[in-house]
Amino acid sequence: MFRRVVVFTYTSLDDSHPQPLWLGTILAGVSLGVSRLTKASGLPTCGDAPIPSPEPPNYAERRCTDRGRDATPRFVEHPRDMARIETLARRYPLVAHGVGLSIASAAMFDLDYVAQLARWRRRFGLCWISEHLAAVRVSADGVVDHHTGVPLPLAWDEELLSLVTARARQAIDVLGCDLLLENGVVFTPVPEPDMGEAEFLNRLTRESPCRLLLDLHNLFTNSINLSVDTGVFLRDLDLTAVAEIHIAGGNEVGGFYFDSHAGACPPQVWELLDRVTPDTPGLRGITFEFHESYFPQLTATGLQRELLRAGAVWRATRRGPDVATGLPAGDR
Repeated sequence: MFRRVVVFTYTSLDDSHPQPLWLGTILAGVSLGVSRLTKASGLPTCGDAPIPSPEPPNYAERRCTDRGRDATPRFVEHPRDMARIETLARRYPLVAHGVGLSIASAAMFDLDYVAQLARWRRRFGLCWISEHLAAVRVSADGVVDHHTGVPLPLAWDEELLSLVTARARQAIDVLGCDLLLENGVVFTPVPEPDMGEAEFLNRLTRESPCRLLLDLHNLFTNSINLSVDTGVFLRDLDLTAVAEIHIAGGNEVGGFYFDSHAGACPPQVWELLDRVTPDTPGLRGITFEFHESYFPQLTATGLQRELLRAGAVWRATRRGPDVATGLPAGDR
């Protein structure tokens, strides 16, 4: 019986910012997006799967370091931790989620990085890879591969659509699996776009083989900061293209609300999840994301509560067979 999938998250910055490879766990179609796994002994469970107890990041346990495009070797794996992933791959289906592909950057598209993802995809049997529809890598001050630190606002125009659709096709050809792109948070939207975000996403999935990762907390964040009408956005979005959903909590700092993954989901995010899941026939998983630094406030009990609630939504709305096992909904 399908109970658990593992997610590992990768990032890629410039040479001066090597990044770790993190792990999380999916429980019965519901993913737990945390920084790393710890010993499961004595932890609360969801079904027959233990809930990991996150700890502060231990940078001695990086799974892999991307040393930058000019480095040789570029990708330095940490054998002990990569062996852990291999062990998990023998037991569970795996998927990957990242923030460093920067598929919308005009300055460059890192196909060597995509090729490395493809090697991991073959090695670990990844079911799919998801990324942010974002531009975070730019050319600046003589540095070809400078990282902005936060995603830049995107212009929803024909030029960007042509760029991203072509790159999505390239990436999928190299990866050999589905690529999901995630809607993001916007703080300073580009004025006078050619189209709205929902229309852009619809055309992207029609004109390329990529699918959508719908982040409902990102949408909620935009509704707070930019007065985006969540109802109109979801009405206009082609929900049949959604393959994964993210939910999370956040907090307010300096008059802005942030997608900080700071604990439990707001009630409005649960309402959005209840609304959209019946209309997403291609949905393959729900991910609850939280940052491990907030674990003392969330607690294991709170974490279990979020996963159980998300799991209940999953079970109530899945009518077809499970993507990993082929079992009908009632047998999961």
